[in-house]
Amino acid sequence: MKSILAFVLFFISSWTFAQNHVQWNFHYDATSESVIAEGKIDAGWHLYSQKTDENAGPIATKMVLLPNKSVKLIDNSIEDLEPHEIFDKNFESTVYLFETKYRVHQKIKIKKPTTIKGEMHYMICDDTKCLPPISVPFTLEIN
Repeated sequence: MKSILAFVLFFISSWTFAQNHVQWNFHYDATSESVIAEGKIDAGWHLYSQKTDENAGPIATKMVLLPNKSVKLIDNSIEDLEPHEIFDKNFESTVYLFETKYRVHQKIKIKKPTTIKGEMHYMICDDTKCLPPISVPFTLEIN
C-alpha cells in the first residue's frame, strides 16, 4: 500500500513540474547592472504581473534574490513589458497578465565577484484552470 501511495505522489509531483508552461532564461547584464529574467510562455497560458493586487486572487510573478553580502539591491524589480489589464471573472477582480513573454530586471550593485542565487515565483493559468504556484531557482556567476 505504501508503495502505491509513493508512486501516486511521485506521479502527481512529476505531472505538476511537467505543467510549468514557462521556459526561463536568466542572465546578468553588466551594462545596466541588472539581473534579468525572461520567460517564454506557452500558447494558451498566462502569468500575472507584479501590478496585480495581492488581494485579487492570483499569485503575482516575483523575482526573489537570496541575501548576499556582496550584492546590494537597488530599488524594486521592474517588469520591462506592459501587461494586459483585464477583469477576470474567475477572480472577480481586475488583474494584469502576460500571455506570450515576460521580462523583469532587478538593478543591483556588486561589491566583489560572487554567485547570485534566486527564484522566480509565479502562478500559471489558462482560461479554465490555474496550476499551483511554482518556484524556479536560478544561479548566476558574476565576475
